[in-house]
Amino acid sequence: MRQWDLLKELDACCVQPFRRPLWDDPAEAVNWVPPVNVYEDKDNLYVEAQVPGMDAKDVKLSVTDHTLTLEGERKRERAEDEENCYVREVRYGSFARSFRLPRYVKPDASAATYDKGVLTVTIPKAEEARPKLIPVGSGEG
Repeated sequence: MRQWDLLKELDACCVQPFRRPLWDDPAEAVNWVPPVNVYEDKDNLYVEAQVPGMDAKDVKLSVTDHTLTLEGERKRERAEDEENCYVREVRYGSFARSFRLPRYVKPDASAATYDKGVLTVTIPKAEEARPKLIPVGSGEG
């Protein structure tokens, strides 16, 4: 059984109908952050940012005190004719995102690649954080 939520109901019936569509709100059209995936394997931690329509030169990466910061700006390539523009879902403008890195990685050895609108930062794990194989000997001896 679903619990009734007064605030959600008020928002749905009294506020939502009067909101402007996202593409029509100039303030919303400039504020954006690229979506990211953060994952790891046995050797590295990866931060993957989706930044289509940007050049690698428009993205800045920095690491300070085990915090990775991704900054950039997606610029509008052409001005749309406001009178003939019906939907504007692509967001433009500056962005900044920061990610606290775990202590078991070596941020000074990081590398980044940019391919088809995807920026991938590879941060190697410290040797002591990597899995180690333990040989198993036979009981005969």
